[in-house]
Amino acid sequence: MARGGAGRGRSVLLLCAFLLAAGCGDPAAERFERAEKELLAQRMESALSGFRAVAREHPQSRYAPAALLRQGDLFGAYYRNFPAALEAYGSLVFTYPGVAEVPSALLRIAEIHLLQYMDPAAAAAELERIRKEFPRFERMDEALFLLAHAYSAAGDADRQIAVLAELVGKHPQSNRSAEGRWMMANAYLGQRRYADSEREFRKLLFLAGDRKAAVRARWGVAQSLEGKGDLPGAIAQYEALRSDWDHPEYVAEKIDRLKARSAVPERREEAGDR
Repeated sequence: MARGGAGRGRSVLLLCAFLLAAGCGDPAAERFERAEKELLAQRMESALSGFRAVAREHPQSRYAPAALLRQGDLFGAYYRNFPAALEAYGSLVFTYPGVAEVPSALLRIAEIHLLQYMDPAAAAAELERIRKEFPRFERMDEALFLLAHAYSAAGDADRQIAVLAELVGKHPQSNRSAEGRWMMANAYLGQRRYADSEREFRKLLFLAGDRKAAVRARWGVAQSLEGKGDLPGAIAQYEALRSDWDHPEYVAEKIDRLKARSAVPERREEAGDR
């Protein structure tokens, strides 16, 4: 009986010690949670103060990287203080290179470089780092889409198309993939790679879920055929979309011009026969 009583006593002491430790809590977690509540309540200054306190006072905590990410988001999206946002994101990436928040911070840094500072080269460098070092990033479709825009802004159509092909191939269900198809088709068209642009626009025509998208895709097919020199094919596509185009008179004029161009060789042959 004495042994049993002693065993039960030790168990009770261990349980009490566990409960006491649990009651003490994690000060970093509590501070982070309070800051999150302030953020949800739209008390931005208080939230920012809380996140900064977590990162400054508890740098070894698992909440410090998340606090820096929140801090950067507040500085960038709410206060529009982009240098401060870049400093917070950069501190996260430099101090905690292996944590899950790093690719999100790199994505934010790239957005600021591209959309605020108009620096596509700097944006592309950050996004390529995500692409190479964090291939399983859950928002990779967003990163690739932004990277395609960066290469487009830099005038590097070949890299833009390569990134868009990766986006479409690896993330077919993403909304950004759908928009990426349009970007890729138009990039081919801009490069005068008419066979490639026709192929992509025909895919878009097949996938079109509404009349507006179908008209837009058919216009791309028509332009591609026109670029290839297939004027009868282009005329047929323009005819098919004329009644649905916002300005049918413009399409009618274009059809007339193409018909005139396609008739020129015929008239020359007739003159030669005579």
